[in-house]
Amino acid sequence: MKGITPVIAVILLLLITLSMTGFAFIFFTRIASTASNATESTLRSDLDRQAKKITIDNVDATNAIVYVRNIGQQIIKAAELSVYVNNAKGTCTGTVFGDVGPGQTTSCDFSAGTCASGSVIKVTAPGNFDELDC
Repeated sequence: MKGITPVIAVILLLLITLSMTGFAFIFFTRIASTASNATESTLRSDLDRQAKKITIDNVDATNAIVYVRNIGQQIIKAAELSVYVNNAKGTCTGTVFGDVGPGQTTSCDFSAGTCASGSVIKVTAPGNFDELDC
């Protein structure tokens, strides 16, 4: 009986060690997986945003029209474009921004008097912004 007790104690210690090692392995694997998924999602979102860039081709102050070109690699939806006149959100009438494919242009007609001399027109997209003087 005296020889069996140390054997049982060693077996119990080995089982406790193995279970703690297994728990630690599963715990750290889940943490690494969660961090990896969150990083991948954020990176994908950032890359998509950076692929949506614009430039203002021209501002026609006489007719109050701004022409915008997509210089990115993805389609930019109309809702993702915003226009500001002197840092105040502008409104478009007539032709309003439409979805713009890579390399394509779109325009926005401003109401009369919006694009006065010295005004700054700024157009924002998910990846950047561009501004020009009227």
